[in-house]
Amino acid sequence: MSKLLYSLLFFIIISSSFAQEKTIDSLQNVLNNYTKRDTVRVNLLNSLATKIYITDTEKALTILKDSETLSSELNYKKGKAYSLLFSGNTLLNKAEYTNALHYFQKSLDLYKELKDKKGIANSSFNFGRSNFFLGEYDKALKYFKETISICEETGDLNRTTKTLAAMGVIYSKQGNYDESLKCHKKALQINEKLNNKNGVASDLLAIGNLLKHQGKFTLALENYNKSLEIKEKLGDQVGIATNLENIGNLYVSLDKDKEALEYYKRSLAINEKLKNPKSILASLINIGTVYMNHNGEAKAMELFKKALVISTEIKDKNSISNCLANIGTVELLNKKYDVALDCFERAININKQLNLKRDLTYCYLKIGKVYQAKKEYDKALNYANQAMEIAKELNHIEFQRDLSLLISELNYENKNYKLAYENRLIHKKLNDSIFNIENFDSISQIKYKYAYKDTLNSANKSVNTLKKAVKTIDTKLEASQQRTKWLIVVLLGLFVLLGFVIALLKIRKVKMQNQQLLLEQKLLVTQMNPHFIFNSIDNIQGLIYNNQDKDAISYLTKFSKLTRQILENSNENYITLEEEVEMIENYIALQQLLYNGKFDYTISVEKSIETESILLPPMLTQPFIENAIKHGLSSTSDKGVITINFYLKDTKLFFEVADNGKGFDQNKNTTNHKSLAMTITKERLVYYTKNQNFEMKTNNIMDKNMNVVGAQVVFEIPYIYEK
Repeated sequence: MSKLLYSLLFFIIISSSFAQEKTIDSLQNVLNNYTKRDTVRVNLLNSLATKIYITDTEKALTILKDSETLSSELNYKKGKAYSLLFSGNTLLNKAEYTNALHYFQKSLDLYKELKDKKGIANSSFNFGRSNFFLGEYDKALKYFKETISICEETGDLNRTTKTLAAMGVIYSKQGNYDESLKCHKKALQINEKLNNKNGVASDLLAIGNLLKHQGKFTLALENYNKSLEIKEKLGDQVGIATNLENIGNLYVSLDKDKEALEYYKRSLAINEKLKNPKSILASLINIGTVYMNHNGEAKAMELFKKALVISTEIKDKNSISNCLANIGTVELLNKKYDVALDCFERAININKQLNLKRDLTYCYLKIGKVYQAKKEYDKALNYANQAMEIAKELNHIEFQRDLSLLISELNYENKNYKLAYENRLIHKKLNDSIFNIENFDSISQIKYKYAYKDTLNSANKSVNTLKKAVKTIDTKLEASQQRTKWLIVVLLGLFVLLGFVIALLKIRKVKMQNQQLLLEQKLLVTQMNPHFIFNSIDNIQGLIYNNQDKDAISYLTKFSKLTRQILENSNENYITLEEEVEMIENYIALQQLLYNGKFDYTISVEKSIETESILLPPMLTQPFIENAIKHGLSSTSDKGVITINFYLKDTKLFFEVADNGKGFDQNKNTTNHKSLAMTITKERLVYYTKNQNFEMKTNNIMDKNMNVVGAQVVFEIPYIYEK
């Protein structure tokens, strides 16, 4: 074939800027029309295979086999080495890792014979990938380091970044986060210089994972969203699915399982279309974990066993250990303790073999819980302490939080109350570091930023378009008569003003959508009165000093549960009436302890109300209950009485709280905290009801002699009925 025809074919293959399908069609058409069996055909076959090896592995393998056979006939070693290399890559995509190694070895031998360093580096890199998937991490690192060394000689920066990223993943799995972060940051710097957007997205994702393991959730989510945005623009379905999976993992860490499940299901749908077994089993494990955490043990077990079959078929040791650990957890919940222990011990053997410290910590934690359930507290404590040592080494905040709670419970059972109390405080501190207001605020802002980014961009684009239009028209009007010119300018000014108003209204609408988030966060700050917190802590200390250890633990448990309820509910738009009543009961129970039982209370819900089906905005009632308690105790030496009632009237839901205190005074001395909390609650009611004239009824309760014997507050609660 002439050089001109070869150049033409090469131009068709390389310079095509059409969609992927058009490129594949072009290559196929060229192959159909070009029947000569020479090196050009080998290159065409290899080019077509590289375009389809992910989406159609069987066809790619057939094409590559044809290329290999033809290359052998022609003694075209470079073409044969390439076809062997990509046959190995295609087999990796099918999770046939051992078979892939065979092809990579043959490819490496040919590249060495040709003294082709770029080809040698490529083969070495894929040796590392194969060993990684087989769980041979030390071997994988050895091949990756060899690849880096060759790339430094050849100046191949693209291969360098991919190798650094792969090394970073291995270091992360081994718990060596410092080395992992170094690798990913170095790769990110190179990819940014190369303007390699795909590489930048992958590096951001990996850095996000490291930040998440260290409890830096806000920064992690920021990295995930940046990576996802790039992958969506590139149309990289594998990258999109991976980011969705990791965002789901982050929401699980924040106990936001509903949001996590949405991301997991979106990821699974993409992975099933791509027929990627490794990614499918990761989605199955994650979805199963969510079901397991919400009393869906049967569904979770089904998903974990399905994932175990896939991971066994593809010989993925890491995934096998994950499946065993999760199956063990379900068996623990089902109280099949011996079966659970067997699963955890099998997983531990794999984790030790692969040096997977994070997974090892999880198994030790769960074995501790098994022995706790079997009331073998010393054995449980031994495993819990081993797990805590590794968790501290890894600086893994979530594990440290869960382990400090377990160690506290075990020491309590062993009657070592001092250690039980100390570890309970550690648990609270770590829990607060995860579920803190700043974390929720920052995550809400990030979610808001990405959710409404397109709307804001559209509004700003409208403003810029209007500005350009005005500038163009102004230039044309310079030649017009002065009077006409000014008239048109005035009209244009009005048009521009209208445009600005429309754009500002769009932006204002977006900001208003965030107003409720900010209002919920302000409410969270007001719910936990500092005096209430400090008094609670003082009471705990007093109980400890008086050797009332059981009461102290009980008090601390209630206080911790209430705090967690407030934090969780503050991040939800609606909760059930059942959850609201439970939170009220916990709050009042603590107040009773604070006031040494100086008041009684009743909470009644009309029998016709289905508490689990009524959804209402969270924490509307607490400020008014707190006010009632203060009224019920401040002016009487008699026993205080607080009465709380939820009832329906004309299909409307009403809340009523009454006390037997001094009633409402014209000269109210409301504390700043109560005033702020009640004001914010009223703002929220206005927001939900869309009624600026919203009012609540406040009345004094009178006896038959018209003496004030208490106070009453009644208001309507907006709600949603969901069957």
